[in-house]
Amino acid sequence: MCPFVRARRGSRPRLFLSSVVLSCAALCAAAPALAARTVTAVEVRTEAQGAVIAISTSDAGKPEINSFVLSEPPRLVFDFADTVLDPELPDAVPVESPRFNQIRLGQFSIEPEVARLVVDLSRGNPPVTWELVPGERKGEALLLLHDPDVTMLSEPAVSRSEGAVVVRVPGAGGLECSVGEAGDPPRVYVDLTGAALAEPMALECEHEPLRRIRGGAQEPVEGRPVARIVLEFSDRQAYAVYPEGADLVIATGPHAWALPLPKYEGSGKLRGKKIVVDPGHGGDDIGAPASFGPPLRGPYEKDIVLDIGRRLAQLLEAEGADVTMTRSDDTCVSLHERAAVANRLRADALVSIHCNSFDRPNTLSGTSVYYDHRHSMRFAELVHEELIAALGTESKGVRNANFAVIRRAKGPGVLVEAAYINHDEDRERLVHPEFRERAARAILRGLTRFLCEGSG
Repeated sequence: MCPFVRARRGSRPRLFLSSVVLSCAALCAAAPALAARTVTAVEVRTEAQGAVIAISTSDAGKPEINSFVLSEPPRLVFDFADTVLDPELPDAVPVESPRFNQIRLGQFSIEPEVARLVVDLSRGNPPVTWELVPGERKGEALLLLHDPDVTMLSEPAVSRSEGAVVVRVPGAGGLECSVGEAGDPPRVYVDLTGAALAEPMALECEHEPLRRIRGGAQEPVEGRPVARIVLEFSDRQAYAVYPEGADLVIATGPHAWALPLPKYEGSGKLRGKKIVVDPGHGGDDIGAPASFGPPLRGPYEKDIVLDIGRRLAQLLEAEGADVTMTRSDDTCVSLHERAAVANRLRADALVSIHCNSFDRPNTLSGTSVYYDHRHSMRFAELVHEELIAALGTESKGVRNANFAVIRRAKGPGVLVEAAYINHDEDRERLVHPEFRERAARAILRGLTRFLCEGSG
């Protein structure tokens, strides 16, 4: 049988050109000009975000693809230049997916050699986008088909910076993420909603104490795919997770929270929103001191929370919000007036910022967020989630409390306890500008998620 044109009993040769008739002799005569690349296998895997078509070829180079969409019936067409199909490949590969019906294969032309792959699409589904990435095996290319709103994640980059190990996940900076940790072995995981991995990830690392990075799919949330990135360590590590431009950074190490952050660039997400920022205490009311003495010793709560509040106000303004601070300097404002400011403005949100303390120094540490009215519970949960991820502090949870500021506020309001000022490790964080900036950005992300959920 002549190469490239295959006929089965009772079937026609699998050529997409119907207007040109080629003789077997002519095809065989063209044999010396065969393309170097031959498709030897095509495998299809369906996933929550779409499908992965693994294409094995005789050439390790990246194939050149021309793609277009046809309708009636809907289908996605891929033409592979300088490529021929192995005669033993099937005409079609079934796909078990509501989005795709089948994958069809054929030799579109001989001179030049163009192999065609057609994805038959189901009607009534959202449009499909695609991406071509190298596979793990030599000569393997992965054709990733997915919904437009799904972010396909590539392999993270690992580096060291000022004593910390920094894992950068490209393109994940704008994704909704949930962070947690577990033991045996000690590990930190990040779940990214609306993201997917082309293949499960397993990377061995030489940056102690980071030993390996794993990645895979989790159960979809409301039909959206969830990708999990797991960092395994030789022993438990402090960590901080935060967006940096288009990327997501997972920094680990004793002072991961102190790594410098890039300048914040707002996008106007909160344009038209009225936000009240309430730095606690002020003036003669110093709040909690670093040491109750006698004598009382600083740093004082009133100064730390004022700085976090100012930073938060600047971030909110960068996002287009109309921001009011209950105090912008070292003055004392009554509890009644703090809530009254939010009520008069009919604010969309109130954030009161504080530092915690305990009677016995170095006993308790960590971050907590409080709410009073039930309509603020989700607000508190989102802010707390972002704070724990960004600061790497111990979680002290989300709690319902009868604090006057949030009790008297009629609209959504939360009270943040950033960390314990009379715990040595927490205080080391609180006095560091980068930690306070991280706290402000985390509050912003939680607040933005809350308001976007409410408007959605």
